[in-house]
Amino acid sequence: MAKLAREAGERYGQPMVGVEVLPFGLMGYTATPTQRDQLVELLTGVWPGARARILVLAQRRARLRLRPGTVTLDIWRRPRSGGGKAEPERSTQLLPGDPAAEVVAFRTAGLLVRAPGDALGWVDREADFTLDPISSGISCAEGSAGGRPDGGWDVELVLGTALDHLGEPYLWGGTGGGGFDCSGLVWRSFLKAGLLLPKNSRQQRLLGARVPRRDMVRGDVVAAVSRGPRRTSHVALALGPQEVVHACSELGVVRREPLDDFLERYRILTIRRIPGEQARAR
Repeated sequence: MAKLAREAGERYGQPMVGVEVLPFGLMGYTATPTQRDQLVELLTGVWPGARARILVLAQRRARLRLRPGTVTLDIWRRPRSGGGKAEPERSTQLLPGDPAAEVVAFRTAGLLVRAPGDALGWVDREADFTLDPISSGISCAEGSAGGRPDGGWDVELVLGTALDHLGEPYLWGGTGGGGFDCSGLVWRSFLKAGLLLPKNSRQQRLLGARVPRRDMVRGDVVAAVSRGPRRTSHVALALGPQEVVHACSELGVVRREPLDDFLERYRILTIRRIPGEQARAR
């Protein structure tokens, strides 16, 4: 069982998974439901009679919200104080004035938070942020700049926001603090129009209604996968039936380009139409 706990730590990152081996099985916590399910499956494969009690941190009810201060707040996939040589990957960013994150747990290594858009990650204790209590169990996204009661949004404001960032650098996990990744550009553009989307590109490709490629119009989300060996998930915004704007990791920049050029690097998986659009003239 020590080997099992060690393997879980290597696979998920020790700070994100805390496991105690007990006579009857495991007890501990994971960051996400997927990690929990994989850990339980691994356990039952080597110890069929064991039990597992696993707390999913992402589903805990938060009591504190965390707001960015006067500068960009980086949220990391793993604590930066973990002692590793490599810089951890950025999960997302919050800019001053963005909706607050929810504090999931305090650890020596930092604060584990659930950011707007359901991105889970770590904030350095020394970072510029403020804390305040969450009252009445209301989610941080409710009543904030991250959502509109009617769910409506303006397609021209969304696309205008994306186009305002043309030429800015690609930044993994970026939402505008020095650059963007693909899902960060989509997230920021819709947030500007008052709609809070998931930050993850795989979640964004499940939003709204699926539409055929021949019916693609301005404001549709184009979900794709890279044609390279890593098959990386990707999203873009349609500027019309034959043009997109996106944060391109291969070229390292936010750009607009013809759909034919886009298809040289990506294969489209689905095109999604987000409900609630208010500007109908295309």
